[in-house]
Amino acid sequence: MTGAPPPHPGPSPLPALTSLRFGAAAYVLVFHYAAFYFGADAVPAAIGLGYSGVTFFFLLSGFILAYTYRGVDLADREALARYRWARVARVAPAYLLSLAVALPWLAAWVMKTPPPLQGLMAASAVLAPLGLHAWVPGAACALNCPSWSVSTEAFFYLAFPALLPLVLRWPGRAAAVTLLLWGLSTLGAIRAWDAAAPGISLISPEAGGVGAQLWAQAIKYNPLLRLPEFVAGILLFRAWTRVRPPVPFLLAAAALAALGLVLAARHLPEVALHNGLTGLAWAPLILAGAAIRSGPLVAPWAVFLGRISFALYLLHTPVHALLSTLDRTALGGRLAAAPWLAAASATLLALAAAAALHLWVEEPARRRILARVSGRWAGRTVAAGR
Repeated sequence: MTGAPPPHPGPSPLPALTSLRFGAAAYVLVFHYAAFYFGADAVPAAIGLGYSGVTFFFLLSGFILAYTYRGVDLADREALARYRWARVARVAPAYLLSLAVALPWLAAWVMKTPPPLQGLMAASAVLAPLGLHAWVPGAACALNCPSWSVSTEAFFYLAFPALLPLVLRWPGRAAAVTLLLWGLSTLGAIRAWDAAAPGISLISPEAGGVGAQLWAQAIKYNPLLRLPEFVAGILLFRAWTRVRPPVPFLLAAAALAALGLVLAARHLPEVALHNGLTGLAWAPLILAGAAIRSGPLVAPWAVFLGRISFALYLLHTPVHALLSTLDRTALGGRLAAAPWLAAASATLLALAAAAALHLWVEEPARRRILARVSGRWAGRTVAAGR
């Protein structure tokens, strides 16, 4: 035998879904930058739902993993090991570098923050590299806040080998249980939030003090509360294997759902919106993207933007922190006085940094990790053959 198969199977690519990842990452960026540079009160309703880009990522993650590993027996130790290494190779290089870049600002914020939040924030320096900080309110959003979702994804990755066969074998039961658990957990979180921080926004809980901030993080970032979104992505794949509605119908359904959510947002519980309800718009868009084989979404430039989307998502907050620091220390606050210029500068710098991270760190490191894993398995195969 001349070598081992790659660490994970290689199904046909779905390039339009790769491109759509950029749209979701850009949506999160615009949501954050609008609040950073213009203030939360000035953010239009459509942009105010930008946090829902993370729901898209959770749904897409479940869909793509199911699509990739649907024919793989992850109960096999070798297949499971290869699956895990593939996840590490995909996420770890860009993730760990983004945490390292954000460390100086964490140190500054920790020194300015009083207990008990100070200790929890400092703990993120240890918890975040281990992918555990989403479980700990106070630490979840301290070291490069968007990284909480990677911590949550890490839990999904661990659960996926057990979830996949159950969902594919009993999709009806899985859908019912998932919907029930989402409804119960969301209702419980709504009641807990109303009791802990009445009248305070879950999205911007700072006005409620430390207690409200900790409760908000416990609700927004806890991996167990977000698990239904990931399972819904697996169910979405299962549905896609059975029924494939026309792309125009799916795009129209996504647009109508998005419009309805934007118009009704002020009347809907923030907990439900933040923790999965916007999947009503994202789900048909993912199904449409899986079916698209031509047009702008499969153009090389669009696919490239999709490939740098993970780096963009991870770097846009540190880029903002860097520009704000430079503005205070070297520019005399000129950028703060010109919010449109500041937002545009941060966006361009974030895009450039994301492209550099993807081309020079993320992709080379991924290939190197996978090559080493493939070599290790090849060596074991040869040794066993002897």
